Amino acid sequence: MTASTAGTGRSVDIKHFFHIAVFLAITFLFGRLEPIPPITPYGMNVLGALIGVVYAWIFIDVIWPSMIGLLAIGLLDIMPINTLFNKGFGDPTVVMMVFIFVFSAVLDAHGVTRWISMWFVSRKCVEGRPWLLTFALLLAIAVLGGLSSATPACVIGWSLMYGMFKFCGYERHEGYPMMMVIGAVFASQLGMSLIPFKSLPLVAISAYESLSGATVNYAIYMFASFLSCILCLLVFILVGKFLLRPDLSKLVKLDIKTLIREDERKLSGVQKLLFAFLAALVVFMMLPGFLPKDLAIAVFFKKIGNTGICVLLVALLTAIRVNGKSLCPWRTMVNEGVAWPIIFILAFVLPLSGPIADPRSGITAFMLDILNPLFGTGSNITFLVCIGIVGVILTQFINNTAISVALMPVVFSYCTANGMLAEQPVILVTVACCLAFLTPAASSTAAMLHGNEWVTTRAIWKTAPLLVVSALSVVTAVVILTGTIFL
Repeated sequence: MTASTAGTGRSVDIKHFFHIAVFLAITFLFGRLEPIPPITPYGMNVLGALIGVVYAWIFIDVIWPSMIGLLAIGLLDIMPINTLFNKGFGDPTVVMMVFIFVFSAVLDAHGVTRWISMWFVSRKCVEGRPWLLTFALLLAIAVLGGLSSATPACVIGWSLMYGMFKFCGYERHEGYPMMMVIGAVFASQLGMSLIPFKSLPLVAISAYESLSGATVNYAIYMFASFLSCILCLLVFILVGKFLLRPDLSKLVKLDIKTLIREDERKLSGVQKLLFAFLAALVVFMMLPGFLPKDLAIAVFFKKIGNTGICVLLVALLTAIRVNGKSLCPWRTMVNEGVAWPIIFILAFVLPLSGPIADPRSGITAFMLDILNPLFGTGSNITFLVCIGIVGVILTQFINNTAISVALMPVVFSYCTANGMLAEQPVILVTVACCLAFLTPAASSTAAMLHGNEWVTTRAIWKTAPLLVVSALSVVTAVVILTGTIFL
């Protein structure tokens, strides 16, 4: 028994050290391999750092390999170390994530997320209908992603889901929680594409309009993006129901009346105040897009940005005292609320987005050289299909906003040469670039997903590729249908 245990322990140690050796070899030695043109030696170092750390995230751990990866970026001359840490831990997205996590922890500590979860599962229309509940939750996250952005929508969505999981008795790595954690990222990324004057769509459409001098029809864009979002969420439900098939018995058999006391169904004064803060978070993030640019309040919120809005609200929560205690006891909320693996993944991935897209690395040129033959000289529909495939592949490895902008000259050239109206390819590229959640380098929400403790890496790689392919197929069909009806 002892020998067996010792043998098992020795086997585990050997396997662990083997993975560490592979991680270090890929990270520091990959760049010494002969580059494949147009990838440069600089690009090989970038790929080595990225591939090595992703390997470590899968087989070893998240936090300490991320630290080694950050040091490798400096040691391999990919980026000066001071610039690296400024772009990593100092990136506005990383800072915003810390404060969003604290904000969500405050909501959870005061029972707001539990109350919202109870409200969802106690609706008459979803009683005994867990798939309808699932759809309603994901649709809410998608709309929130459209009104604010994908990252806060995902974190808030997860916060609500965690409350529901605990309320229903689900544990980590069970089928339904893993499906929903992935689904929240899927929904928030789809939601980011909904509104053409927010986030990535604004940058992508503006890039095309500056190239062409023409304008894209926003009404057509919103019709296609909203229809695509609804249909993609329905496809997610079908994938869950017929392929993933998680155990929903805890939701179906849930008798809400036996679990919720009457007094728990009413919000306390503190909870109402926190609801107001949650509404303020969403409203403040979307206000600059609706108000006149020269209005004082719009200028204020635009200057501080989404990160500043999160800092402002958390500061107010920390300052407000109820019964002599802060609504947000900072140290406690940081300790309980901040998911440090996600922070370290973001701090590593975000600085690398620049070097990956940098012409000096040759990585983008290499990927385009491989994918260019897909364009061919076929019909407009062939071009649509190909540009969507290129967009969704590239955005899994390179910053999605950068890819959406980089593909607009291709769209402009093709549309000009073939007399094709721009709305179809512009919509497809924009939404395709929002489907960035397969690899940790794809987007901040993807990095968060790969660091989430409720889901396994295996579950992500089992589900995410299917969702990406299904969603791209749906969006392509919707874009073609939109062109047939309106263009």
